[in-house]
Amino acid sequence: MVLDSLEALIHASAPRKAWRRLVEDAGMSAMPGASKVDYASYFYALPTGGIGPLYLYGDLRPSPGAEANARLKLRWELLPEGPTPQQIKSSSRAVGGWPEVLRHLSAGWPGTPGKEAVSVEVTATFVVDEAAHAPVPALRLKPKPVRQGGHRLTQTAVAWSIQPPSGPVHRVSVARLREGELVVAASGRHTLPLGPDMAAALEGAVWQGVEPFLRAP
Repeated sequence: MVLDSLEALIHASAPRKAWRRLVEDAGMSAMPGASKVDYASYFYALPTGGIGPLYLYGDLRPSPGAEANARLKLRWELLPEGPTPQQIKSSSRAVGGWPEVLRHLSAGWPGTPGKEAVSVEVTATFVVDEAAHAPVPALRLKPKPVRQGGHRLTQTAVAWSIQPPSGPVHRVSVARLREGELVVAASGRHTLPLGPDMAAALEGAVWQGVEPFLRAP
């Protein structure tokens, strides 16, 4: 199993000046075209200290018509092939890379900085080797095409909602990447402290929720 991407959405309310202070303390950059809402901002953060191949993108945006309500998006994904774009390198230097930027966000988060657990809408995408983890029968792709009106239909993905949730996971989908490999995407909600270890914690919680639906062949 390899983590391909991870996304976390966090919603909170605070005075606009608190959001401005958070943006300044973290070293985030103003969002292009966001002059009327002066805390809309973003950052890129490259991994430091050998924590893995994924880089982190984040942005903080206000809710339309309610500037006290903000949504923080954090997305970990693989760097594009080739040289790292200058924009990513410059932004990463400004925020200290990751996990350092998460320490800044945790320290300045409205509420009880560094201690308050936050509710996270999480989506994780894994690349899975079928030789090690095959979906249970209910989640398997149909192996043979079917014909309809002179057309051949091949199932390439399935999606299921899960009730009650399996850990944080309430939705899972399976798609074929290539022969012998599947893409498993799972989403749900999890509560944990905002901080430098949250990526590993979210990955572990989501994978634990998915694992009952994957079995060794």
